[in-house]
Amino acid sequence: MNDLKDKTAFVTGGASGIGLETARALARRGARPILADIDGAAAEAAAAELRAEGADAMGLSLNVAEEADWARAGEAATRFGQVLILFSNAGVGGGSGAFETYDTEVWRWAYAVNAHAHLYACRTFLGAMKAAGEPAHLAVTASMVAIVPPPISVAYISSKFATLGIAMALRNELADTQVGISVLCPGMSATNIVATTARLRPGAGEQGAAAQTAQNMSGVLASGMSPARIGERMARAIQAGEFFVFTHPEWKPMAEAGFAEMLAAFGESADPAYAGDDIAGLVAANGARRMNVAVNR
Repeated sequence: MNDLKDKTAFVTGGASGIGLETARALARRGARPILADIDGAAAEAAAAELRAEGADAMGLSLNVAEEADWARAGEAATRFGQVLILFSNAGVGGGSGAFETYDTEVWRWAYAVNAHAHLYACRTFLGAMKAAGEPAHLAVTASMVAIVPPPISVAYISSKFATLGIAMALRNELADTQVGISVLCPGMSATNIVATTARLRPGAGEQGAAAQTAQNMSGVLASGMSPARIGERMARAIQAGEFFVFTHPEWKPMAEAGFAEMLAAFGESADPAYAGDDIAGLVAANGARRMNVAVNR
């Protein structure tokens, strides 16, 4: 999407952080951002800020975890303009503590926001984006923890793994369309995710060691990369049609070590007489021409 002028961009988590800064960077390129956020007043205030900077922007309230809420947001967005850029970015932390102690309500909520919402977003906009007959772009926010999982929240890590899987599967599915796709995998970013998670999470607040972990993470993230820098990088990726969007190169050695361990684990076949999987047949059986990976280019 080299020319973003007058293209309507729907951005979730748009009232602050990476969402707002990506919307701002898209607006600088001529796009018309719709800032969707669970805090509707903050979304409208952010949109007013962008309008003061010369952008044509709209703010609206949206709980990305509630599919029914998407119908209303989709109708409002369509009245503003045909969405050709969809940035499914909203996310929350998943709580702390040992896996076996997780509150199942919090677990389901983390997945609803961090993973299920991408389905709701695409059910709302992707069909029309495909049918538009012109270049469009879908972007989702995963995390470096989907590549290199640190010893933090299992709910957060696994839901971000799910997001990466969604993006990789959609990359194949969209290969023969005019809809590009990007997956953002940032490292530590100076956003309000810890405070937002504490405010919105269902059930009781975290206590004891879990509460201390949340406080510690808030301090760590405060010194993270500026969302403005990440937003600008994301806008460039959308414009250039990049798939993987990495913003924190200091994670690369850990990613290399992790993939080296994985590749080293490939050995002899469990059945030496087996002819091997028919990868081409697998692709063809699903109505595709190829798998969108470097080995097939």
